[in-house]
This record gives sequence, structure tokens and C-alpha cells, in this order.
Amino acid sequence: MKNAASKTAKRASATVALAAALLATTGCGYIYTQPTTLIYDASDGVSFTMWPKGQRVDVRNIMVISEGKGQPGRVLGTVYNLGETDQTVNFKAGDQNFSIKVPAGKHIKLEDNANQVIVNTVSQQPGELIESVATIGQTEEAFNLPVLDGSLEEYAPYLPNAASSSSASESAAADFEAEENTTADQSMAPATSPASTATPSASSTN
Repeated sequence: MKNAASKTAKRASATVALAAALLATTGCGYIYTQPTTLIYDASDGVSFTMWPKGQRVDVRNIMVISEGKGQPGRVLGTVYNLGETDQTVNFKAGDQNFSIKVPAGKHIKLEDNANQVIVNTVSQQPGELIESVATIGQTEEAFNLPVLDGSLEEYAPYLPNAASSSSASESAAADFEAEENTTADQSMAPATSPASTATPSASSTN
């Protein structure tokens, strides 16, 4: 009787030990979100992914650069259309509206002068956030749009009053692009994303 009880106890102990070992080796996968599933912003903007009708659209590192509240602002960031149909992303940032059209399989980079989007007035001070919404058809994504000024060297050339200076913007583009490329990589934007930027259709309205 004692032998049977002893064997039962040993089997129970072995089962507990095995369960503990499995938890130690695999448990983290159940309770810990893997870093590769998170969206990481290498710079100061925000990023998110939208799925209109099953098509993926990535908005990466979006922000607005302005000299202050009530002043014009320039929107920076990149929109990737990873789907098979053309998409138009409509943004509402405070009381300002603008749209970005992105052909299928392409991306629009707003740091390029040809793609620039200027809003007439920014409703918050630099360092604050603007409550915003991005819409594609019936798909919506609420987010907080960061407001920055020219205090950081890489952003100064993108202030609206400097936007007319093509050479100034281009001189800062390399540093900014390096940061943004890191953001896209960390947020799982496919490595096969098109290298060529499509001719943009970006517009802003009051």
C-alpha cells in the first residue's frame, strides 16, 4: 500500500516538475507581447495600421511641425499602401482636414517637398498633442498628433516658413529619413515595400 502511494506521489511530483519546465520555456510566449508585434517610433511621431476591407495601410511617424499655436503647420510622416487597391486616407486634426492618396503598393513620404501638406492653423502648442482621426472609407483610427517646433535641428527646415526653401529641406532629409526607415522596420513594414515614391495626391482643406 505504501509502495503504491509512493509511486503515485512520485508521478505527481514528476508531472508538476514537467509542467514547471514547460512554463519556464514557453510561458513567456503566452504572457509577454513579443517586441516584433509592437509599433515602435524611432522618432517623435506616432504610427498605426489600418485595415480597410482587409487591405493594409500603414501610417508611420506622423507629426506636425509649427512655430506655435494658431500658426501654420507642416505634416510629416509616411503613408504605406500595402494593399492591392488605391487608398485615400482622410485626416482630421483638430479643426483642420487633409487627405493623402496612395496608389496600391506605393508610399507617400510627406517630407518630400513635392508631397508637402500644410495646415492653416495648429490648435496646440509645440510639445502638446492634437486629437485626430484618420479615415479610410468606413475604417477609422483615432490618434494623438504630436506638435513639434524647430528646436530640434532636423525639424527646423520643415517649418512652413522654411518650406519654400528646397535646399534647406533636402539638407535635413537624410537624417530624418534614417529615423523614419528605422520606424518602418521596427513596425513590421514589409522589406519589399516599394522603394520608389508615387506621384502624390495630397491636399489640405480648412
